[in-house]
Amino acid sequence: MNTANSHRPVVPLLVLSACLIFLGINGILGGYLMLTNPTGTVIGMPVTYLERTPFTNWFVPGLWLIFIWGLGSFVVLAGLWLRTELSAFALLTFWSHEHWSLGLSILLGLALIVWLTVQVFTLPEMATIQYILYGLALVLIFTPILPSMREYYHTHESITE
Repeated sequence: MNTANSHRPVVPLLVLSACLIFLGINGILGGYLMLTNPTGTVIGMPVTYLERTPFTNWFVPGLWLIFIWGLGSFVVLAGLWLRTELSAFALLTFWSHEHWSLGLSILLGLALIVWLTVQVFTLPEMATIQYILYGLALVLIFTPILPSMREYYHTHESITE
């Protein structure tokens, strides 16, 4: 990591962290509710909402919420703050020469936009949280490409394991 000449970008890092915590907590809680009650009655979304999807209940979407949005957000959050190198994400670091957490944040944001857009076309109605999540997705995509973030998380090392 090249941190000798760069300072931690506190404001962008805190904004990105808050978004990841919000997404992570909502992913885990929403996923848990979907797994424990796949009929959707607890979350106010009956299985009839899934008529235009390949799913017959909320179990698989619940797994997605827990593992991708929930745990994925917390993995990115830990990477941003701890800046540990993980060989599982070496391709992101090798390609961008920046810490893998920046690339993974952008990927989460892009995946969230796709996820929400699919919901627009398959679910019968939009909820307020979906509009909030669209904004959050933009933060996940654009905060990591801020010059201060890119400078702080830049690495001259390429991981080839």
